[in-house]
Amino acid sequence: MTTQDTSGSAATEAPPLPDAGPRGLGGWLILPILGFVGTILLTGWNLGEALSAWNGLVAVATAKSGPLVSAQLPMAMSLVAGLLVIASAAYCLYLIFARKRAIITFATAHYLILAAAGLLEWWGTGVLEQTMPNMPPDPSAAREGVRGLVIAAIWIPYFQLSQRVRNTFVNPAAPAGVAAE
Repeated sequence: MTTQDTSGSAATEAPPLPDAGPRGLGGWLILPILGFVGTILLTGWNLGEALSAWNGLVAVATAKSGPLVSAQLPMAMSLVAGLLVIASAAYCLYLIFARKRAIITFATAHYLILAAAGLLEWWGTGVLEQTMPNMPPDPSAAREGVRGLVIAAIWIPYFQLSQRVRNTFVNPAAPAGVAAE
């Protein structure tokens, strides 16, 4: 729609106003922020706990033959996944507090990394249980694998569809309102 100015010539079209609604680092957005912090702490704790079994890790890493060789790939992938989870959660926190639009894409990547890491842990635990039959089963590995999938199923759509996320990171000049997310 063009408007007429007082001289009678056509003026340029006014840009559309951003959507009203919630914005800022409040509402449901607090939960992913807490989740990123918790993920960094918990994953760091888990990596620290794994390092407490240093002699076992060295035995697996240096094995040239025998059943421990089959645990090398899951162990290496678990370490890489844990480091990626920590790094991606920390970067998500930076993007949120810097109010960068990239948080939408990067949070999606983080949750996919988190889900993949949980499934890798589940698989790696299964490999260890086959490698060391005297090792007691670890039901927490399956629980964490499913947990990562559920978290991704909840928070990926939130970052992709939430009006608060759009108003905070895509349209930061959006007028504040009381619209529901």
